[in-house]
Amino acid sequence: MTKFISNIQYLKQRIPEKYRLIAFLATTSIIGVLLILWAVYNTSRDLELIHEVDNLYRVAKASLAGKKLDDELLRAYATKPADDYQVVILEGTNIIHLPDNNLHARLPLELRHLEQSRINPRGGYVEIEDSIYTWAKLPVTGSNKHVVLLHKFVETPPRQLVNIYLKRLFVPAIFYVWLMVWVGFIIRFLTGKLVAKNKELEQMALYDSLTGMPNRVLLNDRLKKLIQDCRRDQRTFGLAVIDLNKFKAVNDNFGHDQGDELLCQVADRICSLLRTADTVSRIGGDEFVLLLNDVNQKSCLHMCERIQSAVLTPYILREGEARIGSSIGVAMFPEHGEDPETLMRHADLAMYSIKTHGGGIRFYTASQLSLENPVTSFS
Repeated sequence: MTKFISNIQYLKQRIPEKYRLIAFLATTSIIGVLLILWAVYNTSRDLELIHEVDNLYRVAKASLAGKKLDDELLRAYATKPADDYQVVILEGTNIIHLPDNNLHARLPLELRHLEQSRINPRGGYVEIEDSIYTWAKLPVTGSNKHVVLLHKFVETPPRQLVNIYLKRLFVPAIFYVWLMVWVGFIIRFLTGKLVAKNKELEQMALYDSLTGMPNRVLLNDRLKKLIQDCRRDQRTFGLAVIDLNKFKAVNDNFGHDQGDELLCQVADRICSLLRTADTVSRIGGDEFVLLLNDVNQKSCLHMCERIQSAVLTPYILREGEARIGSSIGVAMFPEHGEDPETLMRHADLAMYSIKTHGGGIRFYTASQLSLENPVTSFS
């Protein structure tokens, strides 16, 4: 069993993922064809027996039609070879033994044994010493006797059956496998469309349509996970809220489409400065949120200064050059809050505090920062 599983895993690794479904359906369809052939083989044997019984009944009826049942007639049947037709007389429920017929000694002695092997109203088959004999029973008019005619059944040779199957079942089997392969292609096509649609819906639900950044929903999910990880590992992280200064003037002077282009350039500049473990999200308008993983206040400040410098660099738009600034408010975990709502609220307060003084970077403090000191500090 272990070897079988390892072989399956080996084949799974060798087959490209996009063809695995088709390979699975093709393999199972071939197995299905083999099972169908096996079922057809067993059914054909049963059909042969039924056909043999019907033929035997017609032979018995034709042979005994209009003939008087006497010892001379029975001896005529009894003198035939053992592998040809054999005749047995039933009287009531017992079998009458006839002379000169060695098959009779091997037959069941009661009618019920034959009746148990009946397959249709005309007769059935019985096994005697590893041989199968078909039988048919006819009543004798004017008495309680019956004539039972038996014949040794010879199955069609397997080679002949194979030839028959090749002629009659080869095309249906190939069509079945072909159909399963095409079903695999269709399912794979529909599955691919469904996966693409799910990705599109996920993109719409979790990412900003303009910049492609995570939106507020995905930001909240990552923030909760980051809090859990940092609480478990006793690490700190920074949450920074960035609001663009003078962005409204860009929309007024250049148009909203140029304002959208500027937002995309801002997003590209911020993303180029962040590490893989960090997250940047656009939560609406000209407001961005950063999750700076595993940083202290000093390294967090350094990252915010780089972002502020990148935002200050002039933007080349279709209608001309634009300049903007930024106001960045920062809250540290766990110093400034231990849950998402508190951290976001404190970072917002720090951002609005510094924005009233024209922009810059400011960390949240319990005294909510003095509005008279707009310079960057850890206070």
